[in-house]
Parts: sequence; C-alpha cells; structure tokens
Amino acid sequence: MKKRDSNHPSSLGKKEKKKRQQLGKLPPLYRFFLNLYKGVRFSSCPQCANKTQQRKLPLFIHVSPKQPVTLNKTCRYCSNCDLLITHQDEIEDILSRLFTTLNPELVGNDYLVIGTVERATWKRTMQSQLPTQVTLDALHDFKEVVSFKPAWGWRR
Repeated sequence: MKKRDSNHPSSLGKKEKKKRQQLGKLPPLYRFFLNLYKGVRFSSCPQCANKTQQRKLPLFIHVSPKQPVTLNKTCRYCSNCDLLITHQDEIEDILSRLFTTLNPELVGNDYLVIGTVERATWKRTMQSQLPTQVTLDALHDFKEVVSFKPAWGWRR
C-alpha cells in the first residue's frame, strides 16, 4: 500500500474516518479541528486562507474516565468553511489547572472535545449543580472532525 505524503495538498482537511454516535440532543454544528501545533495559531483558515474570527463557546469535553467538563473557550472560526479551531495546548493547560485543584488523579488523562453547549444552559450549570443529562440535552455534537497536516507554508 502506498503511503500518502502528509505534506501533499490532498491530505489537507481530511475527515477523521471514525464514525461516532451522536451524544447531544441538538443538531450537530461546526466542523472541528483540534490544533496540535503550538507554533501555529490560525489567524487564517487552513482550508480557504480567509481570515478567521474569534468565537467564545462553551465546549463540552469528556475526560477519561467518565468526567464531563464544559469550558467557555475562545476559539478561531472560519465562517466560510464553518470550521471551529481550538488549540490543544490551551485546552490541556486549562484542564491541568482545573484538575490539579479538583481531582489530581485526572491530570493528564485522555480527553475528547465532543461539541458545544447552548450558552443559556452553560450559564445555568455554572450557577447550580445540574445533572449531566441537562447539558447533554443542550449539546450540539460537531458535524465532523477534521485534521490538517503542516504544509510547506506553515512557519513558527
């Protein structure tokens, strides 16, 4: 089998092939990219090269084992591609600081960003402890998860 060149333009914006069951009750929103590259902040879209905007959204994250977390996080967003970008290093830093205080055994555990939560529900959950099911009822899974591999033009 021929190995695909990760720098070849045809490898950009490929969908992850894993098919996930929808967890949230609301329709899926956004194509999602978890940026693994610390030196690249994506002020321009990696797919269409248009400028990205900032969008602050409550992200629903599952931390293994069985620990849901909702973070109100500023992400990059390309309205042309409906692409939401968040940076792995920022997510991991926030989760590390959060769990160092609340539950040190979870620091460094695997996690999965599942989707976004309706802002009104997120605010209610911040004010009082509500069951996880309330959050799931207001959860928009991502339409798809995409990945981008560094191309010749990405520089630190």
